[in-house]
Amino acid sequence: MTISGLRELTEHPGPFASVYIETVSDTEDAAHQQRLRSRAVRETLDEDGADGAVLDAVDRGLSDPPPGHAGQAVIADADGVLLTEALTEPPARTTVRLSDMPYLLPLLQLRPPALAHVVAVVDDRGADLYSVDADGHRTDVRTEEAHHPEHKVRGGGWSHRSMQSRVEETVRRAIDATAEEVVRLADAAGAELIVVAGEISARTALVGALASHHRQAVQLDGFTRQANEDRAELDRRVGEVLRDRARSRFRDLMDGFEQRRAHELAVQGLPGVAAALTERNVETLLIDPTVIGDRAVHVGADPTAVQAADLPPGHSVVRRADEALPLAALAAGSDIVTVDRDPVLTDGVAALLRHR
Repeated sequence: MTISGLRELTEHPGPFASVYIETVSDTEDAAHQQRLRSRAVRETLDEDGADGAVLDAVDRGLSDPPPGHAGQAVIADADGVLLTEALTEPPARTTVRLSDMPYLLPLLQLRPPALAHVVAVVDDRGADLYSVDADGHRTDVRTEEAHHPEHKVRGGGWSHRSMQSRVEETVRRAIDATAEEVVRLADAAGAELIVVAGEISARTALVGALASHHRQAVQLDGFTRQANEDRAELDRRVGEVLRDRARSRFRDLMDGFEQRRAHELAVQGLPGVAAALTERNVETLLIDPTVIGDRAVHVGADPTAVQAADLPPGHSVVRRADEALPLAALAAGSDIVTVDRDPVLTDGVAALLRHR
């Protein structure tokens, strides 16, 4: 039962197996190496006490590695595979963890940023489109102009000019229809970022049509609708655009952090962040996986009930902060941003607040 969004993990009781491994599927012995990696993962989880249903679910999750040299994330429990996701680059280290909560930080570090966006691969007949909302839900749409003729003709006669005019009108209608569909998808996904690839003339025309809808787009060279083998490279390039945009947003966010602290709209350190999560008052959780290390928090029945100190006796259990805090943020509908030691956060964690 694969989940559609990370927030659904808050509805599962666990225990969870969280696995992050390097994958290589483009060498002669790739299948053999994959079997060895999967066997090592199973042995580690078995030694940690995972039951057979969890072990089998992880095996299924790892059975279809992504193409090329990449990485793979699998989160599973006794109900089955909850999440399996291709990572565009291998994790820095293999992680295999059995815990009462899912371990999400490596996934949040390596997956493309959770930034709503629309991608259009366009030519003069239509486009292949998809949108991704902030929860990672993807919607695919194809537009196609069915009218003919489809190609401009040479010559200077009246009939030729008339036919060329009809071709241009057909192309214009296709571009306008694509622009309207892009705007519809962007509105539905809450996306401000639009990425346009495909034939250069159609791409340029679509960007112009989107401008008339007061939408800006980022253009990518080197892709066509027909070349399905380009899709992995397109995903990689889109990921780069998302990371660039996320880095820009992160710089803006951190530039305003101290100012927000001065107005009591930001906190750092485990006690303050845990209290804000319990109050569901966190807009964005900032967390440094390295600095937070193996610190612990107390967690109540509700995943947002986290405290640095003990809750009333019998009402909490001790959990790893690197698992409990992201899960609490998901339950509260907060954004999560991972930090790589710059800036240095107290206890490796901070939060931007929704209100004072």
